[in-house]
Amino acid sequence: MKEQQDIVYVKHNKARFILGKRTEGLRILQDFFTENQYDIKGLTGYLIIKSEDDAQEAIALTLWKSKEDMDSYHSLKNTFFAKITEKIKPFFEQPPVRSNHQLVDMKTM
Repeated sequence: MKEQQDIVYVKHNKARFILGKRTEGLRILQDFFTENQYDIKGLTGYLIIKSEDDAQEAIALTLWKSKEDMDSYHSLKNTFFAKITEKIKPFFEQPPVRSNHQLVDMKTM
């Protein structure tokens, strides 16, 4: 696991999928990160979670070394971001809602 000091910024991506498309959409997202995680500048990790209460909702948290890396990635000029956006967009009921956060503390047990 990464040291906490390696993770400074978190991008919160809340997505609403078309009914019945969440599983397929999340598989595309998982495959993308598995294939590209070491090539995306500044990405230190990610969490993909799905709601137990809403069959259409999921959240992806991406963990970043710097705000600059996070902001640079989340631009359609970035080939990785453009690639996943184009691939997963047909599965969304509406565009994801994104917000930026700073990591305060993290521990897994």
